[in-house]
Amino acid sequence: WTMLFNLIPLLCLIVFLYGVYLSTIGLLGGKPNKKTGIILTVLGIIGLAAYYLTNVSGIEVMTKITPQIFQQFNPMFIIILTPLTVALFAYLAQKGKEPSAPRKIGIGMILAAIGFVVLLIGSIGLPAPSEISGVSDRLVSPSWLIGTYFVLTVAELFLSPMGLSFVSKVAPPQYSGLMQGGWLAATAIGNLLVGVMGTFWDKMSLLAFWGVLIACCILSAVFIFSIMKRLEKATGDA
Repeated sequence: WTMLFNLIPLLCLIVFLYGVYLSTIGLLGGKPNKKTGIILTVLGIIGLAAYYLTNVSGIEVMTKITPQIFQQFNPMFIIILTPLTVALFAYLAQKGKEPSAPRKIGIGMILAAIGFVVLLIGSIGLPAPSEISGVSDRLVSPSWLIGTYFVLTVAELFLSPMGLSFVSKVAPPQYSGLMQGGWLAATAIGNLLVGVMGTFWDKMSLLAFWGVLIACCILSAVFIFSIMKRLEKATGDA
């Protein structure tokens, strides 16, 4: 796990995986680029080997894990999962089974709920934040938070790009830019509301806190699927 919390070996791992991807599958489902892929794979291996040799030789490496470090997992998962998600949608499109943009948004909300379910399960048996005053002797595996970032990133890939695609399809041509700005403004308002939700962190139990977020995601998904026919009719996917 230490490697995932250090920027240098993490970048080397991403380069290695991207090299393997290029040399075997190809960029976004295209033809494999073996030459570039092999070069990136070798560079990634060299970087990882240098990290471990440095670690073994006794030179100081970063082992302290601070909360801010977890922020790197979302962009890392975006880089890794975006080509895979695009390839999945392309495969489904070839089979004639690709979900419409509104349906992808609904699926994204369900996935977001699952992401918070991961945290809810990991919080079972833990005291409320108000009971520990920010200090606790209960150790919890970082895998719970990393797993949540993974699921939420997949949800983001289903939701965020599809939202812009939906707006561009249904908005009148003369207002397309304005409506896309409205989508981004709605995203900003959502981020603000998440901050408001954070004010309740020390006012309720962990299970109740995650339960509220799960309920919000599920209710959003239910609302989207309840008007799915109208949304797909507007985009021409009906």
